[in-house]
Amino acid sequence: MRYPEHSPFMKDSQHRFRTQSLFHEFRSMSDIEPIWTLKDEDVSEHKLPSLRRLYLEISDPTEYSFAIEAFGSWKHWLKIKNSKALQPWMDDWAFELEVKMRSEALQTIAEEAKGGRSSFNAAKYLANGDWKPSKRGRPSKEEMEGEKKIASRLDAEIGEDAQRLGLSIVEGGK
Repeated sequence: MRYPEHSPFMKDSQHRFRTQSLFHEFRSMSDIEPIWTLKDEDVSEHKLPSLRRLYLEISDPTEYSFAIEAFGSWKHWLKIKNSKALQPWMDDWAFELEVKMRSEALQTIAEEAKGGRSSFNAAKYLANGDWKPSKRGRPSKEEMEGEKKIASRLDAEIGEDAQRLGLSIVEGGK
């Protein structure tokens, strides 16, 4: 879906990029017809597409492809994204997109762990929880001891599985 065919309506009468007036949720502030909704799904009774839905469908963490697709302009997207009134939605969508992409990546790794060429590494990555965001600062003694226990159990389990399968574990990547 290219940006709405209403593209001449992307700017106001003074040829400035429209921001809030583009959205159904802010229609009372303007007499210009909105072309998007901020809702999760399209608003069929007004034939308005959901900008959130498009944002998540395009799944571009740089947002460039989305900006061109939705508005035909990177500069216009920056105006919308930096609008104080719209910023809460934009921040939520960016966070949701990150979570969505991590989820999809982990699903791919999980599939690989079930029998791909790198199944051992993929399984170890998932088992170690390497996908979890790292915490800032030095971990507490309890956290370090807990991690050591988990790591030693995993190494023992993985070592037994590798031995059973006739694989050898290479220490230190050598």
